[in-house]
Amino acid sequence: MGNRNILGLGGAVRLLRERCLFTAEQLREVLGTCPAVLLEEPSTLYHQFQYAYFRMGVQQKEMVKARLFQMPFAELRNRHIFLERRGLYETPHKGQTQTSNPKLKEILQLPEKDFLASLAYSTPEEFEVFKKLLAREEEEKKEEEDEDALYTEDDDDDLDSDESKTAQE
Repeated sequence: MGNRNILGLGGAVRLLRERCLFTAEQLREVLGTCPAVLLEEPSTLYHQFQYAYFRMGVQQKEMVKARLFQMPFAELRNRHIFLERRGLYETPHKGQTQTSNPKLKEILQLPEKDFLASLAYSTPEEFEVFKKLLAREEEEKKEEEDEDALYTEDDDDDLDSDESKTAQE
């Protein structure tokens, strides 16, 4: 068990350095401000990094200043998609946006009531309803994917049974 933790610690550091391309200085700051990253699964860290980098268009330097890894991924995603659907955040295309997006630091560090009042221009009730609807949306999407996988498996079974009938005849 002890060895696994040591390997995990190295895995998180290696991931942040080699795959997320944080500089040594940025990595020191991440570890200093959010030491819990060492306990995270590297795949979870990488997923959060990729979301911020590709979906939100945020560079490593801004991620470090904003302390990206202090907020659970689900909450970051809720806040980001909420802003996006309200027309207050635009996903950059090839690094360019037509609007000036809120800073990642504001999205992450404002308490929820301040985030809602000053960035999202919304009420806590609207945000709660949004989170429930988003969760339902994701559940329905997951169910559809599961159904698609079942139909694909059923189709494969049908092909197998047709072939076996032909072979028997």
